[in-house]
Amino acid sequence: MLMTDPMERFEEIYRIYKISFPQVERRTKEDQRKIMENPRVKVWTAEKDGRIAAFLVGWELESCVYLEHLATDPACRGGGLGKGLVGESIRDANERRLPLILEIEPVTEEKPDTVRRAAFYERLGFVINRFPYEQPPLRKGAEGCPLWIVTYGTSMDEKEFFPCKKEIYRQVYGCSLQEV
Repeated sequence: MLMTDPMERFEEIYRIYKISFPQVERRTKEDQRKIMENPRVKVWTAEKDGRIAAFLVGWELESCVYLEHLATDPACRGGGLGKGLVGESIRDANERRLPLILEIEPVTEEKPDTVRRAAFYERLGFVINRFPYEQPPLRKGAEGCPLWIVTYGTSMDEKEFFPCKKEIYRQVYGCSLQEV
């Protein structure tokens, strides 16, 4: 369900966010609050027993719909909540006739979660694009993070992705390509 005012339930969302992402992949609480107040940001949630059990944060940009964070409370994983939220974002991107883009960690045998995450998105119709990409730092003093770009329905090469990358860096991360 798309939230009309995610700030009303920010604490519930942030609790799941904090336990679901390593520090390098998350903003401070204050910075995440500012992000969720941005008019370009959409937040979809799924509830269980009256509490938020999963959320998806996405950005409506000019060049694409960018999905930044998908997380499910560990006690509720495996129940299809994330799949449902991603399905809603797919419908939204299709209505806007824009590419749907997200980032994932590169798949490695040493990190079984990366294998499961990639398979999850591939089952939903996403394509992993393996060109070099680095997520800018999400916290002051932190380093960037090498990730893979994932697109819905069709692959995208680095040249096709470039306009989206410029806008994602500017709107989502607040930096230019030269700063990274």
